[in-house]
Amino acid sequence: MNKKIEQEKLSIYEVEEFHKELVLLCDKAEDSLTLDFKSVEKVDMTAIQLLLSAQKSFEKKSLEMFLRNVSPEIVETFAVAGCETLLKVQND
Repeated sequence: MNKKIEQEKLSIYEVEEFHKELVLLCDKAEDSLTLDFKSVEKVDMTAIQLLLSAQKSFEKKSLEMFLRNVSPEIVETFAVAGCETLLKVQND
């Protein structure tokens, strides 16, 4: 299952709605979910924590969650947060 993230910024202000979307997607996914980050320009720690939590929820259901088209700036943010190896980033 693929989901394009439309928000340019994922911060504490957008994370509640994003969380609701992820819960629904987790319930609908059959084997994996790929989140397309092409439109996302910035993430904060709240969004990173949500992504890590969502990934754990997926793993508990034997599902995988991938992030695609993640900008170098966001990859760097993941690295600064110490979670670049925990999130499954697939860039073309």
